[in-house]
Amino acid sequence: MFVDRVRIDAEVRGYAAGLDVVKHLASSPLTLTSQVTVFTGDNGSGKSTLIEAIAVARGANAEGGSRNARYATRKSVSALWEALTITRSENPSDVFFLRGETYLGLSEYYQSLGANPLSDLVELSHGQGLMRIFRDRFGQGALLLLDEPEDGLSVFAQLELMGILWHLADAGSQIIMATHSPVLLGIPDAALLEVSEDGIHPIRFEECEAVTAHREFIANPNATANFLIQ
Repeated sequence: MFVDRVRIDAEVRGYAAGLDVVKHLASSPLTLTSQVTVFTGDNGSGKSTLIEAIAVARGANAEGGSRNARYATRKSVSALWEALTITRSENPSDVFFLRGETYLGLSEYYQSLGANPLSDLVELSHGQGLMRIFRDRFGQGALLLLDEPEDGLSVFAQLELMGILWHLADAGSQIIMATHSPVLLGIPDAALLEVSEDGIHPIRFEECEAVTAHREFIANPNATANFLIQ
């Protein structure tokens, strides 16, 4: 495992100090035991901030990319990573961080490098570009940190991504992901962790809010819509 344990060993500065996930890690370190760990939970619970902090602490660029990526389009990067201590059993061959909200900056960064396999990402749609990265850039033996990678993906593309991630994990990669996608929550053998004001706790697929809400809507979309517009 490339990330076995995550704990906070120093004071957390800035807005991250008030997040649920930070309050929990300050009192109870997080131990990862699966090749695929998926965080779920409501907006604002700190899932994305935690993924970003682990990525930066492991050497990846804060806005996305590998340990070699050097670019920045914004300044609002959480200081949480400075307070993290990460324990690992072995080192990965590669570290790659992908976040849905900064995909455009990542694609422009690859374009700025000149001729390379990802230099044409800016010419593709958001979803097409993401799938190019998943298919062609991700490899075996890597630490892959994904923050809402479903952004821009159709349901069929999410299903393909689920299969890609499972095969990568089966070949030795470790995947740590935050998502609201019921499809990606369904990766076989993944450890699902819900982040809430009560802490970080294991949760079953059928109990995830993203799953139950989708099921309720699909079962009776008209009734759900009518209720919400009253």
